[in-house]
Amino acid sequence: MPEPQAVMCTFGQCLNRPPEQPRRAMHLRFINHQLAVPTDVDEDTRDVYASSRSLPDGLPVLLDDRWRPVEPWQTYFRIIAGSTSTSTVRNYAYDALRFAGFLEDRGTDVVHASADDIVAYREWRLGGGDRAVSPATWRRDVVVVHGIYQLLVQTGQVRREPWITIGRSSALRNPWRSEPDIRPLSQAQWRAFRDIGLGGQTALGELDASWRGRTSLRSQAGAQVAVTTGMRLGEFSTLLDAELPAPAGTGASVLLEACAKYQKRRRVHVPLTALRAVDLYRRTERRAVVRASANSLWSRRADLFVVDELDVSAGVIRGRLDGRRSRWPLHLLPPHLRRIAVIERDHGLEALGLFLGRGGLPISRRAWHATFAAASRRTLELAEVEMGGRRAQITPHDLRHTFAVVLLKALTDVALAREADRRAGNLGPATLSEHIAINPRLTVQRLLGHSNPATTMIYLRYIEDTDALIQDVFESWSDEAATFADAVLADRKAE
Repeated sequence: MPEPQAVMCTFGQCLNRPPEQPRRAMHLRFINHQLAVPTDVDEDTRDVYASSRSLPDGLPVLLDDRWRPVEPWQTYFRIIAGSTSTSTVRNYAYDALRFAGFLEDRGTDVVHASADDIVAYREWRLGGGDRAVSPATWRRDVVVVHGIYQLLVQTGQVRREPWITIGRSSALRNPWRSEPDIRPLSQAQWRAFRDIGLGGQTALGELDASWRGRTSLRSQAGAQVAVTTGMRLGEFSTLLDAELPAPAGTGASVLLEACAKYQKRRRVHVPLTALRAVDLYRRTERRAVVRASANSLWSRRADLFVVDELDVSAGVIRGRLDGRRSRWPLHLLPPHLRRIAVIERDHGLEALGLFLGRGGLPISRRAWHATFAAASRRTLELAEVEMGGRRAQITPHDLRHTFAVVLLKALTDVALAREADRRAGNLGPATLSEHIAINPRLTVQRLLGHSNPATTMIYLRYIEDTDALIQDVFESWSDEAATFADAVLADRKAE
């Protein structure tokens, strides 16, 4: 086995940790074929590099204290990488590192762990005081634990899982119930976050002379898309510029699939307000970035997905990467290609992504999180009155929750109004399909892309003029005191 320094390019990161950081018993790295092979290595080491070429880019590599790949984790990573997005595999890899490291600290591993080890891990994750994770995060941990033991059972390495399941109860289930971590914004909070946190204004609506933000229009446009569509961060951050047209008196429709969670297809309506915010950003900050980065993108074209055909009306995109030509339906273009897709214009190469960074390519999810974190700190500091005592950091997912709550309230009002008309004799008896179609929760679940029984999804249709309703809701969002509790009460009254 080559020395750690010799294999650093294979795994995409330097395997030697900085001297000031303690050595860990396990290490996590990711395959990166874009890094060059060192020239001063022996033949055996070159064979290691050659063999790694058969592994997919981004594949996690879990290493022990002697920098050797750890089984059965490597087999597990290879299996899930074939059917899971790169970002999800990366998240699962960090969960696996944490679980494997915990077991190692207890002197065992996944093959020899007992039910007591599993319970201890659950209690450590859920009951760690300030470090305790949410039930949602623990559910992701459970996916990894279940997955690795399913592999061990199928390959005959263990006879059964180390825990006993009775009914729905097992060592992996959260023994404590908690309220959903739902944190929607009122209209006043949203405006403060948008204008003060992201836009650099003062609480009085004036431009803050101390503001040093360079991308306020990009940040505001991205947040506007998120709050008016319910898109997840991984969805709106990978949008292509061509997928959102210029505002023309109405909203637009975007088909999501490759970038959606679990690659579950759904159509999203983008209201006119969001299109206007995007268009302002497009004509100012984005245009400046495109001009400034044309030459640098040209010099990097060998590593980019160079598009030579983009037919938005037909939903087709075609290009070349690493000498290989590929053609994709637009909604199936994977996230990793969206982030490096460029097209030749008169001024040079231009990225196809919508929300671009200084290098000319779309900014990362980490950069979006950093933008929201900085804007949250600024908003909570400068707009205490507008925030109404809220101290929690605002995240991209909070905007998704806001969309759900505001729309749920509006749909509930529509359903109650129809019921009132029906009781007054203005409408005839409702059919079963009408009950399903106008159910507020089912409609919101569909618009957000939440899981639902397949048969229900087949027969579920949008309520009348759903696109227009979404646009009206966010054009006239006026209930500044709207909270999640209000929406829940309204929903229960409608049952």
